[in-house]
Amino acid sequence: MQKDLKNDPRYQNHESRPDLAGEHPVGDTWQGIGMLVFIAAAVLDYFLLGNPQRFNQQISFWARLPFSLALFGLGVWLALRGIQVVFGEYREEPVMITEDLFAYMRHPVYLGSILLYLAVLLLVLSPLAGLVWLGILGLYHWLAKYEEGRMLGIFGERYRAYQQHVPMWLPIKFNK
Repeated sequence: MQKDLKNDPRYQNHESRPDLAGEHPVGDTWQGIGMLVFIAAAVLDYFLLGNPQRFNQQISFWARLPFSLALFGLGVWLALRGIQVVFGEYREEPVMITEDLFAYMRHPVYLGSILLYLAVLLLVLSPLAGLVWLGILGLYHWLAKYEEGRMLGIFGERYRAYQQHVPMWLPIKFNK
């Protein structure tokens, strides 16, 4: 018989959930800061430096729009589906999630977020926001490496074997 864990106070927010093993304690804060810096860079670049206007003359908005929408849709789907898989079920103990999107890549939620930023970047064509996006790539990689260290500490060789079989970011295997 399944216990109703949804009403358990330990499950009221994701930071206190005992079944989640890997999140960085201030990861959400850093992601929020990254988003604010990205937006600020795009606004600063547009209104003060005028860079996007120059690039907009080179590449039509209508040529960029379909690619941006496709990346945006893929990013939203990856992020929301990954969140649903991780947070959708209440468990007593941490479990290693290796099904659904996690059978193809280890960090679909972060990849979805990265693609969302890239979709916006394609629309605004801000070099300054592009530099911030590179920093955001580093941020997500740092968060992912931290979480993987936690997972290795909890699940050990099972997680190491998972790392060997499932790529970190892109669902593509490269021969070494």
